[in-house]
Amino acid sequence: MQWVFLRGADNIRAEVLMTEHSLTAFALPEGVLSSLPSGSVKVVVDELGRRIADQVYPVGETIPMESELIPLFGVSRTVVREAIKVLTAKGMLRTARRYGTRVCAFENWHLLDPDVIRWHGPNSPMSSRIYAESTEMRCIFEPQAAGLAAINATDEQRQTILLAARHIRPDDAQPDQMIAADFAFHATILDATGNIMLSQLQGLILALLQFSYPTGASAVPDEKVSRRNHIAVAECIMARDAEGARDKMQAMLNQNQIVAEKMVLRRG
Repeated sequence: MQWVFLRGADNIRAEVLMTEHSLTAFALPEGVLSSLPSGSVKVVVDELGRRIADQVYPVGETIPMESELIPLFGVSRTVVREAIKVLTAKGMLRTARRYGTRVCAFENWHLLDPDVIRWHGPNSPMSSRIYAESTEMRCIFEPQAAGLAAINATDEQRQTILLAARHIRPDDAQPDQMIAADFAFHATILDATGNIMLSQLQGLILALLQFSYPTGASAVPDEKVSRRNHIAVAECIMARDAEGARDKMQAMLNQNQIVAEKMVLRRG
């Protein structure tokens, strides 16, 4: 038995526990998703980020003043200011003299930032739009990535992609195990393209999977992740069939688009 570590250009790691003949378990990577500082600043940024995402502090409105946030979180003025700087850098807040600190328009938020995605839950007001538009974005690059992986992947990467696909079992797997296997599948494909720019999208993919699983299940519980579609992509990559890999990946993402359309209809 051995641990196999899959590393991308940004050091994101999917951990795969393997036996000689079969896949035993996947583990989500730790400590690589967030770009946030540690300690009290991270706590305050996370909480403010979630409140902004949930529109506790609506777009265009001011957030509480420093003098209110300090006792609210039990931190120093320096911590509050650092937290606001982080959220400003992520496009969520804007601070100006005589203006206060206001929530920026949603279109200004850095939605390719995994932290910003992570702060949105299934019931966040913008969750349907994020699900729909992130799926549309994935349809642009992931089929091409699958095609490149079919050409450029190492034998080890091809095997890992297939094992991950086979480990996606929506009827009996725990959610974290499903997300871990799905992440290993998509992250390895991105890494196997040989394109460093695509490889560095692994953090975004992890954030989107952790967002989309509960969001999709909450809004459209009758739609489940397709194990068969993942295996079809993996088998094309194993066979070095670039055109087939692109087509199968597109077909798999089309299912996500159906979920997105249902989500918009049900939520109005």
